[in-house]
Amino acid sequence: MKHIKGKTLIVSLYVDDLIYTGNCEELFEEFKCSMKKNFSMTNLGKMKYFLGVEVIQNAKGIFIHQQKYAKEVLSKFGMEDCNLVCNPIVPGSKLTKNEGGKCVDVTNFKQIIGSLMYLLATRPDLAYSVFSIARFMEKPTEMIKQL
Repeated sequence: MKHIKGKTLIVSLYVDDLIYTGNCEELFEEFKCSMKKNFSMTNLGKMKYFLGVEVIQNAKGIFIHQQKYAKEVLSKFGMEDCNLVCNPIVPGSKLTKNEGGKCVDVTNFKQIIGSLMYLLATRPDLAYSVFSIARFMEKPTEMIKQL
């Protein structure tokens, strides 16, 4: 972050991707020139997609969402055809530990939780549900449906 007399430049770097923002075109140009001097760079214009987050920039503002990422998570874990619900947690459902239940793959369960936690960046309304199931990460088991 660079801050000079009310002018701000914020730079974020992840592996080989770099994004910058701020409130001064002059600082943007200065930054781009200094980076191009030292590194081979390609300017892709306004950000549209970064680390699973889709970005829409227009006159009304900057909006972010993770619709594509959410669909990829559902597909990765075989949930493309799951039942839809209106609420992040189904009313009346209760999660309990089942010590005698069939153990499930801990690694897979942790990957699901991690993927859902990343989705919280744009969907904080899912936090309660995600953290509720995260409590079972130590020893996840499968519940057998009782008739």
